[in-house]
Amino acid sequence: MIEKWKNYCNGSSLLAILTLGEIGIWLIVMMLSLAGRLLHFDVPITEWLTLPSYFPTFLTRPWTLLTYMAIHFEALHVLFNVLWLYWFGKIMLLRLADRQLATAFFGGGIAGGVLFLAAAALGYGSGWLCGCSAAVIAVMSVAAIMLPDFEVNLLLIGEIKLKWVAIVCCILTFLGGGGNQAAHLGGAIWGLSLGLMLRNGTDPAAWLAKVIPHRKYTKENGASRSADRMVRVLNDRRADLERLDALLDKIKISGYGSLSRKERKELNELSQRLK
Repeated sequence: MIEKWKNYCNGSSLLAILTLGEIGIWLIVMMLSLAGRLLHFDVPITEWLTLPSYFPTFLTRPWTLLTYMAIHFEALHVLFNVLWLYWFGKIMLLRLADRQLATAFFGGGIAGGVLFLAAAALGYGSGWLCGCSAAVIAVMSVAAIMLPDFEVNLLLIGEIKLKWVAIVCCILTFLGGGGNQAAHLGGAIWGLSLGLMLRNGTDPAAWLAKVIPHRKYTKENGASRSADRMVRVLNDRRADLERLDALLDKIKISGYGSLSRKERKELNELSQRLK
């Protein structure tokens, strides 16, 4: 199952781990919380893993600058974050490697956490920060910088360039971000900065090549995938033409009435598809 999901993630082990990890950790935290309520004992796991806005508390839990990205309290929160990470991560990997994805995700999360702490110290935030929204916004920003004209097919809307999708998503995120807007802004700033550096040929994640296996999606690989898609399309079209010829031969020999209801429906579908 994991290998199959890895294939859905453009063969990226990192993207597969991040998406499955976010969901898996959420399920574990929810089960531990439920067990705590049923057995009447407190499990302070979220308190020790979410990022506190009060800086002295953070100094006693510095690991929360990383762990907060794995904690979600609501199903919709983790669902949308994972979906965004999956969609924009796959697009980003069309041009970049796993190491750049790691830099975008974790760097965006850390930048969001730092800006959240800074804003709270200035009186513009409180409470606790959780979720990987800042990290996902960073990934989305890098993808939009690297492939601004990549066309995304949206349901009921049609094809829209990635740069406009990213802009609208950022606006919606900031409008509904509540007290986490500083963190979202930090993720966006990191993603835009990283994307511009990568476009200019500077790779701050080059040192990770020794740690994370090199799996870069180059233009040549993209062209190869495009050629593969073209071959599949041509093969499908040839199969449709052969099936259409067979149905037309049957009509020529025995008349249209000799076609079954299923064959008539198939004939109409083939005619529409081959227009």
